[in-house]
Amino acid sequence: METLFQNGSKFNLILGSDILSPYFYLILVASIYLSFRLGFPQIRFLFLALKILTGNMDFKGSKGQLVHSQAFFAGIGSSLLAGSVIGTGLAIAYGGIGVLFWIWVMSLLVMPIRFVSSTLAVKFRNQLPSGRYLSGPMYFIEKALRAKWLAVAFSLASMVTVLLFGGIFPFVGLTYITKEGLSLSGLSGPISISVILLFIVIGGVRRVGRAASILAPVGIILFIFGYVTLFSNGMISFFGFLSDVTKEAFSIKALQGGGAFGILRGLSVSISTFFLSTETAVGKSSGIAGVVRTDYAAKQGLVSMLASFFEGFIMATLVGFVLYSYGAVNLDTILSFPDRILEQKDSLSAILFFISFLCFGILSLAGWFYSGEQNAFYVFGEKFSNFFRMLFIGSTLGFAYFYVQYGIEVLVFVMHWGYIAAVITSVPLLVSLMLLGKSANLELKKYLSESGARYEIFKDIYLLFLTLLPKNLISKIFGYFSTLKLPRFMMIPILKAFAKAYKINLGEAELEIKEYASLNQFFTRALRAEARIIDSAPNAVVSPTDSKITSFGNINQSTIIQAKGIDYSVKELLGSEKYYPYFTNGKYITFYLSPQDYHRIHSPFAGQILGYYYEPGKLFPVNDLAVLNIRGLFPKNERLITFLQTEYGKIAVIKVGASNVGKIRVTYDDKIVTNNWIRFAKEHHYKDVSIMIDKGSELGRFEMGSTVILVFENDTIDLTNISLGDKIQYGTTVGNFRSKTTKLPVKP
Repeated sequence: METLFQNGSKFNLILGSDILSPYFYLILVASIYLSFRLGFPQIRFLFLALKILTGNMDFKGSKGQLVHSQAFFAGIGSSLLAGSVIGTGLAIAYGGIGVLFWIWVMSLLVMPIRFVSSTLAVKFRNQLPSGRYLSGPMYFIEKALRAKWLAVAFSLASMVTVLLFGGIFPFVGLTYITKEGLSLSGLSGPISISVILLFIVIGGVRRVGRAASILAPVGIILFIFGYVTLFSNGMISFFGFLSDVTKEAFSIKALQGGGAFGILRGLSVSISTFFLSTETAVGKSSGIAGVVRTDYAAKQGLVSMLASFFEGFIMATLVGFVLYSYGAVNLDTILSFPDRILEQKDSLSAILFFISFLCFGILSLAGWFYSGEQNAFYVFGEKFSNFFRMLFIGSTLGFAYFYVQYGIEVLVFVMHWGYIAAVITSVPLLVSLMLLGKSANLELKKYLSESGARYEIFKDIYLLFLTLLPKNLISKIFGYFSTLKLPRFMMIPILKAFAKAYKINLGEAELEIKEYASLNQFFTRALRAEARIIDSAPNAVVSPTDSKITSFGNINQSTIIQAKGIDYSVKELLGSEKYYPYFTNGKYITFYLSPQDYHRIHSPFAGQILGYYYEPGKLFPVNDLAVLNIRGLFPKNERLITFLQTEYGKIAVIKVGASNVGKIRVTYDDKIVTNNWIRFAKEHHYKDVSIMIDKGSELGRFEMGSTVILVFENDTIDLTNISLGDKIQYGTTVGNFRSKTTKLPVKP
């Protein structure tokens, strides 16, 4: 079968193969150099990067505008799907199916390029007085290399690339989908896309990030569904496909290039096609990465590496598998392959498949729009960036009109010049990245040494699995089953086994074990009278729970230090805008309740309940492994905070939800229900009623286990008689108030 390599004139007409080989050699040199310079982070920190992407290492107190996952999908939305599809098809058309093997190899090698680019974008970003961040390669080229002229040259080339490669080319591609796939006539498709695009980009980069968090998952789900339903019947053996790819990769005959020069040319052009299509070293994704909310620049760098992994190892493999299975392995068969899908365009599977490309296409346009705007602002200022916005929308719609009028030749034209512009833009960027590899490496070492981050593979796999699970749904289901009332001949053995497994002291329970009708009733059991002694000293603050003390100490300004590298903001933890300022520079104690413990919560001191704040959130487990490895776990999890006014100052009693906690309930308000299907944050103040509670009186309960955190107002308490790891019972003294500051009741 004839590949494009055997007819290079066709390929040169479409892309310009003469300029692709230099791009390949430059990116190869940069990849190898940076891999060795950084110690192969793509291998050492792969699972750590996945952990960061899932959000379990986010720190909400960090500066920035997007979370890691939003920046990831906004930055590589087009390359992850559309770019990989086009790039894989063209690469196979030129070099044959064996080139897929070399795409895998190069995908591993190029990951540090994205790491360095994104890390530097965060490190050297600018923040305007308005709070807006300016970022992109031009800023680190100017600041780190002190080469303003090179930064300007990059920005000028980048604006051309944005218009041709990032704007017109994908927009015309989406026009093709709406016209041929969704049967939208004329300019109705392009105009609809423009309206959606304007709605997204007018809201700034935050709205781009929010759109990414919606469109990316929807696009992936629809793509997978369409992929399986459209192609599954015609697939060959997957392992046979891998075997053929490997054999063809090492077959000189397959390349048919006439010696070593021919082999190198075949590999360089085909591999370059793939990596240009996936926007590698063009600068778009680093511009968006620069506005991410992060406490260490290297964190987003690690996340950005994953783009090459997904593009090369997952998307390219899926596309290559389909093409090879259906015999689409040369120019004619690959170009005609979309016709096979269009034959089924009225089927639901095909429609959803086309919509998946629209989702990622719109996301791609939004990302490129933002990148071009940043470059225009850098070179010419705010007024020209406004003009550039109009130019972007006008040029994309104009070429969409030309495509509707004149057909596929328009797409080939913009594709050809777009790829050439992308290559030109990549040259100063790749040179700069090699020169600045040391700076990025220092950022990586800083992150690893200061943050407490670890890269233990088995632990990372566990935490990744934990993050991806639908924790709230699982907890709700578990809560449901824990309330089932089974026949006594079934329930009693279950309760006895549970009590034995966790070494529960049944002698303290209010009832005999046979009297509990469900696991939840037993878990939330009351204690028999006088099972606990409450310290009656007037200023003694007591433990609210039977638990283990996992941390305590001073609040540094508004930050709680859980352990080295594990800290979180009091404002994020408490949520309440009204009450959190009282606890700046205060003290805190964290109590962990294991399944063995009595799970009712008692008031640590006598006082007046002022109100509460409810924050819906995740339901991560709160064991040591999760707390020490999921950044800011407590502010991420579902919380119900009771604000208690005592005569000595305020106390926040924070009840933190966890995996398998069906509900958190309180005694003072039966309207409060946590872990519902539909949940919203809520703050409530008891203005018309004074709710008083005695020291040691029941305040609430966990339906299964979790954590309680007490936070005390500044200069009100001295913590006493506690040590890390202490197992204590409720009623035990944990501190002493200093002096009275108010009389009760007070007005909330």
